[in-house]
Amino acid sequence: MKKWIVFAVMAVMLAGCGSGGTKETSKSEKSTASASSTEQTTSAPEVSSSEKKIELKEVDFDVEGTPYKMKVIDSWEIIPDEELSFNAEDEDKVQGLMIYGFKKTDFESLAAFKDLIKNQFISTEEIEIKEETISETAYKTAHYEGYLYNFTGTYEGENVQMNFYFLETESDYALVSLVGSPSFYDKNGDLVTEMLNSFVAV
Repeated sequence: MKKWIVFAVMAVMLAGCGSGGTKETSKSEKSTASASSTEQTTSAPEVSSSEKKIELKEVDFDVEGTPYKMKVIDSWEIIPDEELSFNAEDEDKVQGLMIYGFKKTDFESLAAFKDLIKNQFISTEEIEIKEETISETAYKTAHYEGYLYNFTGTYEGENVQMNFYFLETESDYALVSLVGSPSFYDKNGDLVTEMLNSFVAV
């Protein structure tokens, strides 16, 4: 891919969140340098004997001023962004992760937050969604509960799978957005689960 699809998608989402009935929320608390990785590195199970073992690293970031931590793939580049809590992608810009959120006081419920994001996404023409692949289920990490909304689509002639994890924490409604080729999820299901389970406020 020439660029990571979520950049275009999230721009549409953020525009909607700014005028979609939420309270005005200052982004001044966010620091573009807050997504700093620590020295801790853990190893994930080897996918196959012919593939390189994938390493995870722990990163720190803020969601609306609340500190969080999470494990992400070690080889992914962390890209500071004033509008996002956390942003990282692989060197080929094929797989990546974005995190964004609002204070719970800005929405009446997690479902309202989820529906706003979904409606804004559907309005974009950046990706051709394969309707038959759309799925929405309850989702639970080691720390939080919420929803998983995902689908497969076509972007610039390539298939991509997008997973949107809508999670309710003690103080925030957070969106953890993971994108990759369908084969990325097929080969790394346990790794994705480990990453989501590591997302926690500190």
